[in-house]
Amino acid sequence: MRYLSKYFLFALSFIPFAAAWSECPVTGESNVQLQILGSGGPNGNGERASSAYVLWVDGVGRILVDAGSGTKLAFDQSSANFNDIDLVALSHFHPDHSAELPALLWTPPRGSVRISGPTGSDQVPSLDSFLESLFGESGAFSVTYGRLDFDPITVDVNGTDVTEVWSDGDLVVRGRSVPHSDIPAVGYRVDIGDISIAFTSDQNGSDDSFIEFIEDVDVLVIHMTSSEDSNSPLHARPSVWGQMATAANAGRVVVSHIGASSPQALNASLDVLAENYSGPVTVGKDLLCVEVN
Repeated sequence: MRYLSKYFLFALSFIPFAAAWSECPVTGESNVQLQILGSGGPNGNGERASSAYVLWVDGVGRILVDAGSGTKLAFDQSSANFNDIDLVALSHFHPDHSAELPALLWTPPRGSVRISGPTGSDQVPSLDSFLESLFGESGAFSVTYGRLDFDPITVDVNGTDVTEVWSDGDLVVRGRSVPHSDIPAVGYRVDIGDISIAFTSDQNGSDDSFIEFIEDVDVLVIHMTSSEDSNSPLHARPSVWGQMATAANAGRVVVSHIGASSPQALNASLDVLAENYSGPVTVGKDLLCVEVN
């Protein structure tokens, strides 16, 4: 079944998920799992934290993608250990993707933090400036100064070049620009042997060259914030997401960063997505664990 029925989704929104849904990693066919820490859009609805994901490899949470509001609590509720995180990959510096980075870095007794993010613009700081403004000697959280040693990896988003962010054996993380109006933003792809997952980040879907970057991924995480009747310059419509997933031959789509105001509105967007993409679709939920295979 490609997507959940309208009536099942409506009912599901009123039923608490059992604890088993939050347990990650799961025992299954794949050694790679995606755990959604926050599946909500920028406005929030009281049920979803903002964007954040943990990628589990061989039973260890190794990559954190984004850190929006609610991430610290969700991370603590997961069984991940921040001292195991090899990379914090930030897509951009809107608060619903980065606001809880200070909370995550406040308590762990660790030194070096490998972190990636975009170059800046006249309106938005670069990764280096962002980190300095928060954790520098005169930063907003200068109380952490001297406790943290950052290893920043900046992804140039002024063109369409792909940056290798980090690699370890057969695990490779790459990033490149995505069109999020005038906000510098990064989409990420992680390849682990013959398993792959891509994070589209927030984008309007107007850059066809992004298709090549996500081609043949096993799992494509999309940020479905806008409805089909939206003309937002920031976020793609559901039909555009479906066309992108089809063109890229994505094995599965995970719907996250959900901006729908009701189950009915979400179902309407899922219907449009299904009209444009015939593969399996998983609707995101906070703490949900998804096998990548």
